[in-house]
Amino acid sequence: MTAIESIAAALAASRDVAVVSHIIPDGDCLGSTLALALALRQRGTRAVAVNADPVPDMFQFLPGQETIIPPEKVTEVPPLLVMVDSTDMERAGEGFSQWRQKTKMVINIDHHVSNTRFGDLNLVDSRAAATAELIYAVLEKIPVTITPAIATCLYTALATDTGSFQYENCTATTMRLAARLMEQGADLSLIREYLWERKPLASIRLLAAVLPTLTLAYDGRVAWLTVSRAALEAAGARPEHAEGLVNYPRSIAGVEVGLLFRELPDGLVKVSLRSKKIVDVNAVAARFGGGGHRRAAGCTIRGDLDTVVTMVVAAAGEAL
Repeated sequence: MTAIESIAAALAASRDVAVVSHIIPDGDCLGSTLALALALRQRGTRAVAVNADPVPDMFQFLPGQETIIPPEKVTEVPPLLVMVDSTDMERAGEGFSQWRQKTKMVINIDHHVSNTRFGDLNLVDSRAAATAELIYAVLEKIPVTITPAIATCLYTALATDTGSFQYENCTATTMRLAARLMEQGADLSLIREYLWERKPLASIRLLAAVLPTLTLAYDGRVAWLTVSRAALEAAGARPEHAEGLVNYPRSIAGVEVGLLFRELPDGLVKVSLRSKKIVDVNAVAARFGGGGHRRAAGCTIRGDLDTVVTMVVAAAGEAL
């Protein structure tokens, strides 16, 4: 029995499931979580969707997003826990690994190359453009009806994790699945409006404040932006409004590695890393306790902003 078949059988047999995804949620983790939860509810399963952080405004169109609850509102951990789009259990939030002692089985569905295979059942395939591809494969085996709501969630996941189907991770398999989801009722007009035509004013103000920090090194092959807490506050922006800013330095001609440094509370800095063709940024991020994919990764480092910038830029330069 394949991993997909084993996981589908476990989900089909379960009547009480928690579907959990990582903090600072993005389109893939939310779309995959909601698609799976909606599909299980269709079968009469009690499926609770859990995320420690609020759903960003840009994803509040997703069907079922209002049912996502924080971990503290889960009164009793279900016997089956599905971790979605998470390299390890702590990606769901600090102390989350303690849930393992409270559940009977952990299923791990993810596409990150840095995944630690922490589940009792693991479906991890770094060739998948998004975790949504793996969720769809599982849903086909359960089986369930792919409703327009489920299709909308999965299409959103694909579109966001492939940069609107532009990134290197996008394959013919991805495009065929996107076409199938369109046929199954994915609401492309709604997705387009929320993802690309409803930018909050605060995000534009933050972009205007951050672009002057653009810096290049290593003969223009490494470029980065910095987002201080002061800049975020002055723009009236939230952390979610910084998502995607890393693509600006990456898009510059001649740049191989684009970086974004965002200052967090408590002496931490969140680093987003992107590359074009050569550098494995997952390996760079791993040097600082992070991970992700060859062309997109991240890490969180303790230290002041200037020190962290110096360290990570040097590591990126060494990887050229």
